[in-house]
Amino acid sequence: MRYKQSNISRSSGMILCNDMYFGEKHFSKGHKITPEDIIIFKMFGMTTILGAIFEDGDIDYKTALKQVAAQISGTGIGYVVEKDGICRIVSAIDGVFALDKNRLNKFNNFNENIILNTIAPHSLVKKGDVVAELEITTPLVSENDINDMIFKLSGNLQLLNVIDFVSPKAVLVYPHLFNDEAENNRFTSIVMKLITNLNDTGMNFIREISSTYNKDNLADSLFDAYSTGADVVFVLSPLKSSGRDDVIATALKQSVDDIVSYSVPIVGASDFMISQKDKIKVISIPFAYDDIDTSEIDNFIRTAIYKEHLTEVMFNNKQSAELNEVNKISEKVFDKLIMPTKKSSSSQKANIGIVVLAAGQGRRSGASKLLVEDKSKTPLFMYAVNAAIASNAKPVFVITGHRNEEMEEYLSKLDVNVIYNQSYASGIKTSIGLGLKSIPSSCDGAILLPADMPNITATELNKLISKFDITQEKQVCVLTNKGIKNNPVLWSKSLYDKADIVPENAAFRTVFAEHSDYMQHIEIKDKKKLLDINFPNDIKEFSEH
Repeated sequence: MRYKQSNISRSSGMILCNDMYFGEKHFSKGHKITPEDIIIFKMFGMTTILGAIFEDGDIDYKTALKQVAAQISGTGIGYVVEKDGICRIVSAIDGVFALDKNRLNKFNNFNENIILNTIAPHSLVKKGDVVAELEITTPLVSENDINDMIFKLSGNLQLLNVIDFVSPKAVLVYPHLFNDEAENNRFTSIVMKLITNLNDTGMNFIREISSTYNKDNLADSLFDAYSTGADVVFVLSPLKSSGRDDVIATALKQSVDDIVSYSVPIVGASDFMISQKDKIKVISIPFAYDDIDTSEIDNFIRTAIYKEHLTEVMFNNKQSAELNEVNKISEKVFDKLIMPTKKSSSSQKANIGIVVLAAGQGRRSGASKLLVEDKSKTPLFMYAVNAAIASNAKPVFVITGHRNEEMEEYLSKLDVNVIYNQSYASGIKTSIGLGLKSIPSSCDGAILLPADMPNITATELNKLISKFDITQEKQVCVLTNKGIKNNPVLWSKSLYDKADIVPENAAFRTVFAEHSDYMQHIEIKDKKKLLDINFPNDIKEFSEH
């Protein structure tokens, strides 16, 4: 597409860039100008016009809207392009609007001409409510640009979903320090505000547990809270926390699987902590909760409640534009909703996630090999990431560590899940555990893909997935060449606690022998496909490729 300022008499065949009104006559953006239109334009005194010229590979913006909407619309979502040229994304059920705002921010940086606004994440919505609006600002779009955007979105689950509403069960834990009237009144004030602010979640408070302000006693009380069947445990504090070694933080470290956020950058509420124990969310309410504006904290609480797995990046306090209010479309328009095609449950195809292991330091190679670029200026690790995105595995998780900020610059252009492994120096096992812990429970298994394999493609990854038998609980699928096992490896979720990769030096690992009874081998004839970059000479050859 190119723009051209043209004399009105020579504008036939050009494409209008904006809606235009002449009396009662309306010409829509994307309208192709006809000789009859020119007569009307002249009648209203127009002498020149700015229009778009259709070029090979262009598609009209309404077609492009439908393609992008189909890619981002997930469970409980439909979409329709209305007469005003805006694609409205609509809830097809009553439920909770599920959205990761960090992914939304990333989406809105993919292409300056494609804009997505949504209602607030975790809002309760009704069937027919508009949850998002998608706009393409140009009348024509390059098909290559749309294909590029769809590729960037293909490494993840759909961005927008409406999930069934279930009232979460909550327990309140009170660690008393003074145990006097003033302290009890403060606890009561915090709880009343919490109940009011989270009223839209349908939170069901099932129990209160008292403790002392002592790390061991509090840890014991938290274990009692986990045994109640609660979905959420709220911990109130008699004092503002002074850091990671304070009483509540220490008690949490003793009793949870992971503290995903020790603090948030909110003045007066830095002691807001979020943790997870199995699927139970453990939330330490800031001491000053009843004295400050808690709208952002309440949004974080909603995020924690509705997300299956929590990660640090979810609580970085980034802002994104929201629709001002929930609108509803008419029943007539609702009947025209396009619903994304869903896989049939009878197809028995496996849902497989993938973890790209890109946290290592590359000691044997003598350099930080994963960021070495070839002649196309593509860093080594991105070949594995791109293969993962192009495969049938979803979602894609990339575990970073050494030089993570540089890696994340490349990954910011893709809708994949990036997780920083603070313990990357302790070895690849820490990255494997972090990645597999993040795979959604809806996945039947996960592929472990080292990021130093530049020749692996979606074809090889899809062969692993095709070999996976959804009816078999324990399963390991591995690529081989002449009978020798190679990475990547696909593990069923029942074996995540055993999962490992094939050592790069081909050393024997007991775990593969232990599970050989249900191991599937996929022979790859071309050994180069399974190349991993290990030594300085390997890096030199890659950089010259």
